[in-house]
Amino acid sequence: MNSSHYPPLPRQIDLGSGFHLNVLSDRIATITDSKGNRKTTYFGFHTEEDALRFKIAIEQQGLGSAAIVRPSQRLSRVNWECKVWGCATHLILALLERQSIVALNSTVLSQR
Repeated sequence: MNSSHYPPLPRQIDLGSGFHLNVLSDRIATITDSKGNRKTTYFGFHTEEDALRFKIAIEQQGLGSAAIVRPSQRLSRVNWECKVWGCATHLILALLERQSIVALNSTVLSQR
């Protein structure tokens, strides 16, 4: 995949009504309201299985209030995403430091 076809990261996309999609990396994005409050966080994966494992880890460790796995709608460079409500800020920051799907899974699982 040629990265020259994509805008630079991070970037903010206006969704209307004061909401913004904040693409923080190829695999992490948030949606914020007009006051900058984070509403949801998206974590991207190439496989549904990896996304489901991540969702289970999020739920088991209480790192979000709710989560679903779905075909990617917000992250254009991955096939699947885990949409998380009430995501722990420290999780986002930790995962931003790691930019591979293996690191996403191992980081969450190792925090038990």
